[in-house]
Amino acid sequence: MSITDTTSTAGLLALGRIAQALGPRSRQRLGAFIGRRLMGLSASRRDITMSNITQAFPDLSAPEREVIMRGSYENLGIVLSELLATPALSKTDLPSLVKIPGFDAVLERHRAGKPSIFLSAHYGNWEYLAMTAGIMLDAPVTIVVHPQSNAAADRFLNAYRTRFGNVVVPMGEAARPLVKALSSGGVVAFLVDQHGHIDKDPWIEFFGRSTPTYEAPAALALKYNAPIFYAFAERLADGSYNAPIRELPMHDLENTKEGIIELTKRHVQKLEDVILQRPELWSWQHRRWRS
Repeated sequence: MSITDTTSTAGLLALGRIAQALGPRSRQRLGAFIGRRLMGLSASRRDITMSNITQAFPDLSAPEREVIMRGSYENLGIVLSELLATPALSKTDLPSLVKIPGFDAVLERHRAGKPSIFLSAHYGNWEYLAMTAGIMLDAPVTIVVHPQSNAAADRFLNAYRTRFGNVVVPMGEAARPLVKALSSGGVVAFLVDQHGHIDKDPWIEFFGRSTPTYEAPAALALKYNAPIFYAFAERLADGSYNAPIRELPMHDLENTKEGIIELTKRHVQKLEDVILQRPELWSWQHRRWRS
């Protein structure tokens, strides 16, 4: 492990001890402060963020775009602060903090031994959303993740993500665990807002620009007859989260290339719709349109 990785891991652990000692609202204030500090650390990342916002919202004024960027960084900081505080939480804490109206539909399928696919994005607190879903399901949710370059930080962050029973699988090694989970009537989860493979995945329009989008969620849904449920954790004024879960229509689609593309378009549109409502809650820092 490099000196940089060692230092950053130690810093995250120290920050975690602070976050764990704070109450929920103070933890969010700490996170917002961290986010503002992150905004000042990398000019290149800040430029990518502003470029994404500008191209998505060309009619907004410069000050309006700045508000979105600042809010997006603050949200990142809050998610980090809250994730680092996970060791201080119990199984009863999260369901009182994160509400998922409509989750009964997923529960009913799971109790009947039928598989489901859960989609979300880097919006609001996606980490708490996944943990809460697993607690409410009372069974592991198999979550596909992108490994961090810092292996030590990746290990302890994944330990937090799996604290309440969920399972994380790296993107490059996900195929077999996903098939196993779906075949046994389990729930698998994806964050569907990252750049896909240029040559393999379909190009889907997102905020007016085509970009490669992972086809795996749609392909698995149609192959295993597993309905897609989507939810996004919106932060409310009191610091809690509301994430209504809805089923994505797919009964009219067949398990064909055309069906996969159409289903992918549908979930991308749902993501765009929710971002338009609260753009400051989405992570604009990703190079979503880098191709």
